[in-house]
Amino acid sequence: MRWTTRPHGVRAIGFGAVILVLAGVATVRPQAQAAGTPAASGVKAVASVMDVMRTMTIPFSDAVFNAGSEPPKDDAGWQKVRDQAVALAESGNLLMMGSRVKDRAAWLKFSRAQVDAAEVAAKAAGAKNAEALAAAADAVYETCANCHKVYLAK
Repeated sequence: MRWTTRPHGVRAIGFGAVILVLAGVATVRPQAQAAGTPAASGVKAVASVMDVMRTMTIPFSDAVFNAGSEPPKDDAGWQKVRDQAVALAESGNLLMMGSRVKDRAAWLKFSRAQVDAAEVAAKAAGAKNAEALAAAADAVYETCANCHKVYLAK
């Protein structure tokens, strides 16, 4: 069927319907894409980088370092170190959020390395493996030192 054979009103309704459908797709699609992003989830960064470091990263990394050189003596101690390593990993995730991100390259790489190294430490503590925990603590230290070389030197 050609446009010229339709009544003028049908063509306008058809065109209007296409515009509404496209507008609906344009409205729905970004929301669907944004559903997994921090902005869409309502996450709000309250702490600064220094707040995260002072209240989480430093105390939890110190706990992992200490346990790496002197392993826990009982199940409760192993669990505590595991919990601290998990919290250390999550502090790395916090450093990758919102205004805390210093740049899209090195900062994200170093923060992700912290998450990964702390996760290994958590697994070692969960397995009550002193040797693996010592190696993981060393890896955590390296992630800290590498980041500090770049960002504390400024």
